[in-house]
Amino acid sequence: MTVSELRTLHQQHRFKEAEILHDIISPGWIVEFRGQDGCLYEMTDTLGCPVSFSSTEEARDHIHLVADCPIQVEHLYHFFER
Repeated sequence: MTVSELRTLHQQHRFKEAEILHDIISPGWIVEFRGQDGCLYEMTDTLGCPVSFSSTEEARDHIHLVADCPIQVEHLYHFFER
């Protein structure tokens, strides 16, 4: 979902938290928002492709464009446990 689509959902109080995760396709980080119902909403571009950020700080900045909510960062060792 694009930033504007995610912002609309946030205004409806649909999000519990945001998660910054390792991008498994390219080196970087992706963002997912976890809904109150447990559903995940991935931040994408207008074509529906996941947006990959070069740092967790850049990902945090984009989360703040959507919502002020708790942010969880996936640590590297969790990535390898999947």
